[in-house]
Amino acid sequence: MAEVVLEKVGAFILRRQVEAWELLVFQQIGGKPDMPILVPGGGIDPGETEEAALHREIDEESGLINLPIVRKVGVSERCRLNSRKQIRRHFFLLHAPADTPDDWVHIVHGKGGDAGLKFSYFWVRSPKNLPVPDSYSNFLNPMHLPELYPPDQPWNGWFG
Repeated sequence: MAEVVLEKVGAFILRRQVEAWELLVFQQIGGKPDMPILVPGGGIDPGETEEAALHREIDEESGLINLPIVRKVGVSERCRLNSRKQIRRHFFLLHAPADTPDDWVHIVHGKGGDAGLKFSYFWVRSPKNLPVPDSYSNFLNPMHLPELYPPDQPWNGWFG
């Protein structure tokens, strides 16, 4: 049986405030209380580039458009045991303008499975101890996103 690979993208969106960089995250409104904090992202359509999928997903899920891509952060791979599908997620860092709202609610548009869901967006200064999926936490560290970890503050890992 051939391995099925689902290609996806994820967006770490930062905005610069006077004191520090902040990371954009969201939670589903009306979702389960133990649902993780998420960042925008989703599937890459056939024939679509990673960058095009990234911008489309950010628009559909948050309403933000034309955010500049700063760099590719990395790739996370995992296998869904129940379906035996391999998920390959390409994470990118983007910058939002400093005057992006502090928080907002967005209803997802598009034709994906999350169309019509309501997401509550907000910014966090430190992603440490956020309840995020494992594929995200692989990159929420000073090596991959040094902007979020000021050099004058010691990094002791997730449990320090």
